[in-house]
Amino acid sequence: MIRSLLVLTLAFVQTTSAYDAQLAGPGLDVALISESRSITPGVPLTIGFHIHHHAGFHTYWKNPGMVGVPTSLEWKLPQGFTASEIRWPYPENTFMAEYPCHGYERDVTLLVTLTPPAKIETKTVTLKVDANWMCCARGCFPNFQSFELTLPVTRKPIPDPHATALINTASKEIPKTNPKLISSVRGHQQIELKLSSLAIPKSKKVYFFSSDGQVSSDQPQEISRGTDGSLILTMPRSEFSPKKFKSLPGVLKIGKQFFKINPAYPGG
Repeated sequence: MIRSLLVLTLAFVQTTSAYDAQLAGPGLDVALISESRSITPGVPLTIGFHIHHHAGFHTYWKNPGMVGVPTSLEWKLPQGFTASEIRWPYPENTFMAEYPCHGYERDVTLLVTLTPPAKIETKTVTLKVDANWMCCARGCFPNFQSFELTLPVTRKPIPDPHATALINTASKEIPKTNPKLISSVRGHQQIELKLSSLAIPKSKKVYFFSSDGQVSSDQPQEISRGTDGSLILTMPRSEFSPKKFKSLPGVLKIGKQFFKINPAYPGG
């Protein structure tokens, strides 16, 4: 891919420790935030990796498209703790130089649920994570940073209002399924995504963000209407598409709304 050609500089590693572990970097400010200022045994805790982008800069979604590298979080947790996969807010269409890609220009918070064990012997717990991201405008700034949050262990969570507000905003931006939106897919070299049972006015812009890279960000998505009134998106399969697939997971943008879909291929 073109990704490796766009690197301008490489940042160094830095570790911080606080309720909000923060860092100012090229093109952005990032912070590791927690909905609670404490750890309660057995009670799941939502952690957010909050990114404030400077004007003109962006980072990348889970599938960045033809350029870019998605943000990743590698947790180093005490024994008995578990971490979920990242929950990604809906992406945006953006550009790295002249290359179209999928990412975030707005402020965004990536969400992870940490689940502590039912019993914790220590008075405090330190949560560690290695974060990797690439921030781009005309050029790109890859970064690797280590963050720590040290929280006391309490019987009940101690809410953090500021962090909770950011996390709640991000939760509302996580695409969800819509039972009224029925989708189907077929095709190999040309992918045909059919949308029915939900009236989609012609005035609404429709775009499909592929979660697993079956569809690239630099290819056109042709829109047509079926005889039954359904909307059909026809898209060429990306040269970087996985070789084996049973469904087409992704996010469908209809106007200003975003829906999670995952239609199965025939025989999938």
